[in-house]
Amino acid sequence: MAFLFSPKARAFSDESLESYLLRVVEENFFDSYQQLSLAIREELHELDFEAHGAFPIELKRLNVYHAKYNSHFRMRALSLLESLLDLPPHELQRLALLRSNRMFVGDMSAVHRNGVDIPLSFIRYADEDGVETVPVCPQCLREEPYIRQVWHVRPVEVCAKHECELLHHCPDCLLPINYIENESITHCACGFEFTIAASVKADDQAILLSRSMFEGDPLSNNPLIFMGTSATQRFAALLWYQKRHVDNVECMTNSAVAYFEGWPSSFYSELDVVTSRAEEKLIDLFNRTSFRSIYGELILQSQCLLPEDKEPHFIYLALMAYLSKLVASHPKSKRPNVADMLVSVAEAAVLLSTAHEQVYRLYQDGILTSGLRQKIQTRIDPHIGVFYLRQVIEYKASFGNDKQGMYLSAW
Repeated sequence: MAFLFSPKARAFSDESLESYLLRVVEENFFDSYQQLSLAIREELHELDFEAHGAFPIELKRLNVYHAKYNSHFRMRALSLLESLLDLPPHELQRLALLRSNRMFVGDMSAVHRNGVDIPLSFIRYADEDGVETVPVCPQCLREEPYIRQVWHVRPVEVCAKHECELLHHCPDCLLPINYIENESITHCACGFEFTIAASVKADDQAILLSRSMFEGDPLSNNPLIFMGTSATQRFAALLWYQKRHVDNVECMTNSAVAYFEGWPSSFYSELDVVTSRAEEKLIDLFNRTSFRSIYGELILQSQCLLPEDKEPHFIYLALMAYLSKLVASHPKSKRPNVADMLVSVAEAAVLLSTAHEQVYRLYQDGILTSGLRQKIQTRIDPHIGVFYLRQVIEYKASFGNDKQGMYLSAW
């Protein structure tokens, strides 16, 4: 059965799902997305009752990652909608932001599109109950009136094609631009047409990041934008940088590019300052002090991606190199030193690129020893510093520095 209002135009490869459905609304002379969605639900009701219930009436809840408990029904609904609109298979699904099993920088959830995982916190309008801008490029809208998915990504503040800043507020009424709330791609609620808005030349660093975010720069030595770094790894690096240095992701573009330009020297300089002041923070001996109390969440946040890629993230590799040098430059002595600090089960698991359970097994086998007295038959708290940093680093080195995982005794 073909839908009566099949769209005339195919979706653009870089278009957002919400944008395409709004274009379907416009082509078929509906007053709002809600009218379209009710018509779609009526059609889906006859085909698949479960999928019918999973198709949202509100545009802001349309994308697949908003479906917290029935995302498979949402995918089925989109598949049925493709057949109703007489579209090729997966036409709508490839536009959607899907839920991802990847975790960023410890515990940050992600969405997935076209082979790239993006931190959910980097998606503009990820909170369906909040109202924020989804900026546009007036020149892009002038060429083709549709919303580019990249405009939903917070670190992208400029249009790489036209080298201009994205427009966040209507030049006429100054209201935040949000096509999902307004249900208009080219106009503000006040009636102003974005295509006639003036463009502001963007900063060179912001242009470079925007241009390299998904494809990379083959000529750059900056690991953040180098072509050998995947887009997913770039997002992980930006999220790591944000957690350490800035609060507002939209304000970090220029500083992030400059910071990673000096990698890893910029990172090591920070850590050297912390190391030099470590003794000032002590309230006990180093061998009774947790690593976290001196360096914060440094180790846990270095696990930029989980599950990990085949090749470890460049931030993790830099940290391991620093900690290995730290241990080597502070040999074991009668007086405890900075290499004798205590790392937790969770931190040891990151350093060894293994699971918590395998770290517990190393403890049971006597390979890792506890720096604190443990109660009999009591499981070690995974977030309390108990294992000597020196022991963990030396154990990892015994397998070779190029090993991402550890070979442990049989279970």
